[in-house]
Amino acid sequence: MNFDKYIDRNEYPTMKWSKDFLTEHFGNADAIPMSVADMDFKAPATVIESLKKRVEHGIYGYEGKPESYFTALEEWYQNRHGWRIAREHIEPCPSILNAVSILINQHSEEGDGVILQSPVFFEFRMVVKSNDRVVAKNPLKLVDGKYQIDFDDLEAKATDPKNKVLILCNPHNPVGRVWTKAELEEIAEICKCHNVFVIADEIHGDFALPPYRYTPYLTISENAAQNSAACLSPAKTFNIAGAVDAITIIPNETHRHNFHNFAHRYQINKVNVFASAAIESAYIEGGDWLDALLVYLQGNIDLIQNFLESNDIDISLIKPEGSFLVWLDFRELGLDVKELQKFLAQEAQIALSPGYWFGREGAGFARMTIACPREILQRALDNLAEAVKKLS
Repeated sequence: MNFDKYIDRNEYPTMKWSKDFLTEHFGNADAIPMSVADMDFKAPATVIESLKKRVEHGIYGYEGKPESYFTALEEWYQNRHGWRIAREHIEPCPSILNAVSILINQHSEEGDGVILQSPVFFEFRMVVKSNDRVVAKNPLKLVDGKYQIDFDDLEAKATDPKNKVLILCNPHNPVGRVWTKAELEEIAEICKCHNVFVIADEIHGDFALPPYRYTPYLTISENAAQNSAACLSPAKTFNIAGAVDAITIIPNETHRHNFHNFAHRYQINKVNVFASAAIESAYIEGGDWLDALLVYLQGNIDLIQNFLESNDIDISLIKPEGSFLVWLDFRELGLDVKELQKFLAQEAQIALSPGYWFGREGAGFARMTIACPREILQRALDNLAEAVKKLS
């Protein structure tokens, strides 16, 4: 598990490191790529070996998911998160965004509102709009360097009968909050009271950094479970986003039946034999690799914090509680959103996701993917410090 090793990702048509992608989105083909939310680390050895074994079989015909796949999933969540997932509640899906789109359609009508807690993963907004729904913002509040949920505003948004769905990002992308049990209980109470269905995207659940702990939303209460669905995937956890599918957990029988019928009707329930092999092996034997990764990521976070403090740079780190993404506050530099985007890409030579992509509330911020060898992160920080020095 050598996370310091550099691997040339341009051997294959990767998005993150592609010069065409960097040119199109950042105007600089040579910027250090730190925007796309995948990791520059090899997947666990057990995943690689299981894929090799599956390839060597030589026949890749139609298959069902084996019983061992579901057992591995259930034992992972039971052992790491104390969540006993009932087998009958599981509905496979090609991706989390597929599941989110289906669930939005099943729990709202065109023109209805979907509540987003911005700044939040920008593709949520795209999914809402592509399904002819309306974004209803419940902006997070930044208080003393930590984001909080504005529960008074959430209550007001939930009270509006046009707002039928809340997409909950748990842990939150991009601000890195790992929501506490008490916070999730308050969300559940408000949404149950006003009949707002909760879609919990928990793809970053495995990345809670000690002492923080990820609380699966469906474990909050039976009422919460009956009024929600959780969208899970090992795609981020084991860096297998290009070779994996997702899992939707829906405890309510009627909701689950509707979801299942939709998947069957549109034939999105086919099995990818390589995804099944990767997921099963990752959940069975990937725990030690993930534990080592979390230690390495914490080291990268500490490096950023110490670097910013020791160099007295007017940039603040919103210290993450979970995920391999960090949210940086550049507002003290006094640049507008376009100036900041140009400054980072052209002067600092770093490709970061501009904060305004995540909603207007993200203006003046940027998201950095830190799941990379420390040498690359150090180079990015050195570039940033030099650029700020020139700016001032």
